[in-house]
Amino acid sequence: MRHAAGERHMSEDQRTYSIALRVRRVTYEDAYVAVPVTSEITKKNEDGTVGINPEAFFAEAIRISQSPRVEWKIETCQAEPHPEQQDMPEGRKKFDAFYSAGEA
Repeated sequence: MRHAAGERHMSEDQRTYSIALRVRRVTYEDAYVAVPVTSEITKKNEDGTVGINPEAFFAEAIRISQSPRVEWKIETCQAEPHPEQQDMPEGRKKFDAFYSAGEA
């Protein structure tokens, strides 16, 4: 029997088993944006002073952050078991650490 380069051949007594797990990777990025102080993000306080409306301020900061000119940097990246396990969809590949020796 011929095997592809790098493929491991195993006899019946060397056979291994594996369990597939759906994993998800969550990447958090951060960026700094400057939000102009305008009437859209300010509010008049009960004492007559002017303050920042937090909801409007956050909404404007998020809107500004969508610009392709914003410099996003990866803060953290973590993998975890996906909370919704399901069969692997057709066309997807799974990584097999045994057959991909040295890649795990």
